[in-house]
Amino acid sequence: MSESNEDLLRRFLGYWATRDRDAMVACFAEDGVYDNVPEKKPMAGHEAIGAWLDMCFQHLTRIDVEVLNIAVNGEWVLCERLDDHVVGEKHMPLPGMGAIRIVDGKIVMFRDYYDRKTVAELGMG
Repeated sequence: MSESNEDLLRRFLGYWATRDRDAMVACFAEDGVYDNVPEKKPMAGHEAIGAWLDMCFQHLTRIDVEVLNIAVNGEWVLCERLDDHVVGEKHMPLPGMGAIRIVDGKIVMFRDYYDRKTVAELGMG
């Protein structure tokens, strides 16, 4: 039995806590896109996504993701989350919402929405 789109997304989000960069990249299609919407430029392809994850993991101990609500409609998964960015003993919870398109068991688009003001107030940006 193949993995459902919801299960794939939950598995991907779990990798933030284990810092498994390679497993995260492998969840994406070769030409998949990770778009942090408040930022200026989406990352496209395994190399760009991997480089961005490397940069994240240089600054973070981990991210513990709590899924608050999730909805699946065919290829699309909408996921409301609370992402607890952990640096040492410091916890910085950031609410987020993702619109994720999954085709043939791979993420082709991960569009992530969050408030840049909250990021700044948490001292993360």
